[in-house]
Amino acid sequence: MAQLWRQRWFEGVASGAAVAERLQDEERSGAPATFELEQVLHLFKIACDSPSEYNRPISQWTNRELADELVQQQIVESISPRHVGRLLAEADLKPHQSGYLHISMTSGSCAL
Repeated sequence: MAQLWRQRWFEGVASGAAVAERLQDEERSGAPATFELEQVLHLFKIACDSPSEYNRPISQWTNRELADELVQQQIVESISPRHVGRLLAEADLKPHQSGYLHISMTSGSCAL
């Protein structure tokens, strides 16, 4: 890996590229992100709200209930409960462990 970056660096020096250009990673293969940042933020907001605010007869959110709510509100066309869980795990949100959480709009994170 270091050899690859060293080679890119010297090629950039030879071509006269700026430092920022030399440090730029190449485009990655694979599919683009499925969900926009705004959609993911909607998920986080809903996860931080009480299920009763969405007329859900549950005391704590589950991944399946969150996925259903996102589709019902037409935030996303479809999303699996497993993907909801992955997105929450990446953000370290665990609404199922503390009932419901309160979202602070100033800090952008959930708090008890």
